[in-house]
Amino acid sequence: MAKKPVTLAIASGKGGTGKSCVAASLMVTVPEIIGADADVEEPNLSILLGAIPYASSLVETPLPVIDEALCDRCGKCVEACRFSALNMFGNNFPSPNNLCHGCGVCSMVCPRNAITETGKPVGEIRMLRGNGMSVFEGRLFVGMPNPIPLIQATIDAAMEEKKNLVIDCPPGTSCPMVAAVRNADMVILVTEPTPFGAADLNLALQVIINLDKPAAVVINRSDLGGADIDSLASRYGVPIAARLPFSRSIAESYARGNPPASMDLQWKEAMLSIWESAERISGN
Repeated sequence: MAKKPVTLAIASGKGGTGKSCVAASLMVTVPEIIGADADVEEPNLSILLGAIPYASSLVETPLPVIDEALCDRCGKCVEACRFSALNMFGNNFPSPNNLCHGCGVCSMVCPRNAITETGKPVGEIRMLRGNGMSVFEGRLFVGMPNPIPLIQATIDAAMEEKKNLVIDCPPGTSCPMVAAVRNADMVILVTEPTPFGAADLNLALQVIINLDKPAAVVINRSDLGGADIDSLASRYGVPIAARLPFSRSIAESYARGNPPASMDLQWKEAMLSIWESAERISGN
């Protein structure tokens, strides 16, 4: 019986913990795995993997178009929009702005059917290859305030390949992170033993537990800082998957664009252990 593909999300409560290091290290360690860079405002997974683009596609969201011949400026569309994405000043017709989420409510409530929709490009998905690996990379266009549609489209495109997948998630605990982990079989939360790292990990654990996602914690630079990550993880019933001490040589290698597991045996063994846990949880 063939194994089903495993989807593993690499997330963090804050930036700078080593999330992309872990994602890239998994990809250079585990055979036949693809990546999705869902950190669409600052994608860098392809840099660590030496992957170059070979194809791309635009991602659009619906944008309301007001037919001024039909619109009677009743304002119901403006009142219904929870994102304040429609403006109407004085006797002017309603006008959409960049806060539009493309939900379509405005067209639903319009009593005169004066609102239709057109596509508005918000970003692109790049397909990249390098060193035998494939990456799907989302890139949000400058000035676009809502990354969610692009994150979802990037992960959906990667999952269509029906292969083992590592998702490099956006940092933080807000909607972009939730969108990136929603299809994952397991979530790895990368943190550091500092007060900021512990505080943000606490928030991330709350989100993942509420989403009912299996999770584990990786403590990067585990010998720097004195925050009690073990007690925090234990409080949520989440295991520590790996403790990775600081290494100047690894930091220098990473600065040159090399994943830590490509040069450090401890990182490589930790990645193999993490992946085995993800396979068990997914039922393989």
